[in-house]
Amino acid sequence: MSIKPPDRKPKTQSRYGSKNQVSNMATPRRPATPKKGGVFGFIFVLGILGGGVWLLMVIFGWGPYQSDPFEKTVVTTETPFEFVLSTSTSTGSPIVIVTDSPTQDLNFTTTATSAPELFPFILDGQPEAITSDLIRPQLGCDYLVIAGQVWDLQGDPVLGLSRVHLFGSLGGYEIDEISDPGSAAVYGESGYEFILKGLVLDSETSLKIQLEDTNGGQQSSAYFVQTYQNCQQNLILVNFKKVR
Repeated sequence: MSIKPPDRKPKTQSRYGSKNQVSNMATPRRPATPKKGGVFGFIFVLGILGGGVWLLMVIFGWGPYQSDPFEKTVVTTETPFEFVLSTSTSTGSPIVIVTDSPTQDLNFTTTATSAPELFPFILDGQPEAITSDLIRPQLGCDYLVIAGQVWDLQGDPVLGLSRVHLFGSLGGYEIDEISDPGSAAVYGESGYEFILKGLVLDSETSLKIQLEDTNGGQQSSAYFVQTYQNCQQNLILVNFKKVR
C-alpha cells in the first residue's frame, strides 16, 4: 500500500500553536480632552444673560420698570403759599386756610346750620277765605276779618294756654295784635278773631300769624296770611291744631 504525499504543504505554526505576528512599534494617541472654561467663564455667561434680560425689561417696561396706570401728574407752580391758622366760629375748632400769596387773605364765611325747630302746633289745613256776611253780617264789606280756632291732640278746644299773634303791615299801617282762643265763641269754643277796618286789600306776604304761649313763646311757625280786595273773601279762617 503506497502513501500519497499531501497536496499542500502544512502551514508553519509556532511552537505555541499560533501564527507569528509582527508587533506594531507605533504608540496609539488618545483623543484630546476638551478644556474647561472654569468659574470665570460661567460668571461671564451669566453676566451676558442678565444684561440681556435687563435690557428687555427697560425696553418693554417689565418688572420694576412698569409704569403705574394710576399715576397722576402733579403740576406745581412757583406761587408761594401761606398757611393761616384760624378758628371756626361755629365749632370752635381750628381750621387751616391756604392763601395764594403771603399778602392775600381768603375770607371764608361759615354759617352754622341747624335742623328746623319743631313746634307743637301747625295749621289745620290751608286758610280759607269766605265772605264775612256768613258769620259777621253786621260788619259789612269794609272790614277785614281774620279768625279761627285752636285744637289739641284729641281735637278738643285749647283755652287759657295759648294766644294768637297777628303782625306785619297792610295798607301803610303796622299791625301787631293779640287775640285769645275762646274770646270769639261765634267761631267755636276756642274761637279767636281780628277785625281790621278799612283794610280789605290784596296782599300775600304782608301779614303773618303765629300761635304763642301766654308768655309770648312760640308754639307754631309764623305763617303768611293772604288777603283779598274782595267782599266775597274778606273773612280769612285760620285754624291751629296740636301735633306733638
